[in-house]
Amino acid sequence: MSDQPEQPTGSFQPLEPDSAAAQPDVRYGAPAPKRKRNPLVIWLSVLAAVLVIALVVVIGLLVVGQRGTPAADATGTPTVTATAEPTPAPTATDAAVTPAAPVRPTDCTQLFPAGYIDSVTEGGILELNPAWAQPDLATEFIGSNDNALVAVISANTDRLNCILAKSSGGGDLGITTNVLVVDAATQAAAIARMNEAGFTCSEETGGTMCFTETTEDAGTYGERHFLRDGTWIATRWSNTSITGWTQTIVSTLFPA
Repeated sequence: MSDQPEQPTGSFQPLEPDSAAAQPDVRYGAPAPKRKRNPLVIWLSVLAAVLVIALVVVIGLLVVGQRGTPAADATGTPTVTATAEPTPAPTATDAAVTPAAPVRPTDCTQLFPAGYIDSVTEGGILELNPAWAQPDLATEFIGSNDNALVAVISANTDRLNCILAKSSGGGDLGITTNVLVVDAATQAAAIARMNEAGFTCSEETGGTMCFTETTEDAGTYGERHFLRDGTWIATRWSNTSITGWTQTIVSTLFPA
């Protein structure tokens, strides 16, 4: 037996490192290596974002400028412009607020209902518009004795004149009536004059009725006037017991 150590019988090859670099294991969430960003790319990205924002602002200002901005008062509060609403067309109800003046009769018999004149001329003493009065009917027979009222009535030549007088002519007995159309100012002035002259005036049948009566040794005489919507019925009488004359004319011209 030899004292020398025993030599290996096979060839020995030393271990060499693997030529392929070891790759990190990312299968279980191992972090990937960080990449450095290029500063030039970052700067260009920021510049592009600023340009986009500026472009949006410019476009917005152009749109607002074309549409116009709301007007403002001194305090900066927007002024609200009132829009005129269309005027509604007048209706039949609106047009009928003021009653229209009645159609004026052209003949005295049209002032009364049928049979009325026959009733007041029964007996043959009185007659409506007797022949003897015709020549002066439009000038001498006025339905008032008040000088101011006579002047207004006489100036209106387009009036209807009616008298109920003695058939034989003359005498201080009968009724005189004038029917005329006046404007609103004349109507108001006539009513004011009657009140001033001591007539008793009141509202009646949608108009104004004024009357006065005097009794003297020679008899009883008086006046009664009705004014409505520009129609003036002027009546004076003397020594007659006929009643309701003016009221009958009013009822004919202004039926209920």
